Amino acid sequence: MKSFESLTTSRTVIRRFQPGDRPFLIELLCDTSVTQNMAFPQEILTKDGVSNLLDVTIGAYDSEKPLLSFAITESNHGFVGVAGFSPLENEEIEVFYALLPKYWGKGFATEVLKGLTAYVFAKTNYKTVVAPITQRNMASIKVAEKNGFLNCGAMENPNYTDLVFLYKKEKS
Repeated sequence: MKSFESLTTSRTVIRRFQPGDRPFLIELLCDTSVTQNMAFPQEILTKDGVSNLLDVTIGAYDSEKPLLSFAITESNHGFVGVAGFSPLENEEIEVFYALLPKYWGKGFATEVLKGLTAYVFAKTNYKTVVAPITQRNMASIKVAEKNGFLNCGAMENPNYTDLVFLYKKEKS
């Protein structure tokens, strides 16, 4: 899958990261209330680790194997969080998102997941969007369910130590 430049939802712009996003991404990924439900190695969840990850992501956008991670901004102004994709096998693609806590509970994650899913089904050949969600992450479970994702049960995932719920949505 190629990296897009930007994707707009009603209140957000999901766009490629820019160097100016560095302090906001560091704030997001160094906040344990955010990362407790994410699958990042501890060495990345430091100021230097996040900074290096941002540089690699920006540098890979136009490569043969881009990192499909994007900034979420509110109407192209304030930084809201991060979202993106990880291509899988069997015409499946994983979606992910994480928001700064001040944006929790305001419908942004639901809107972002809806936009990402619509993009995949309209602009790619993927037939299924999947979202592994930790069993304790009730907010993300609600977001997935609001977007019509079905819980396929608790499963092992190599990126997580505990079983995760695998939510799926098929292209109709």
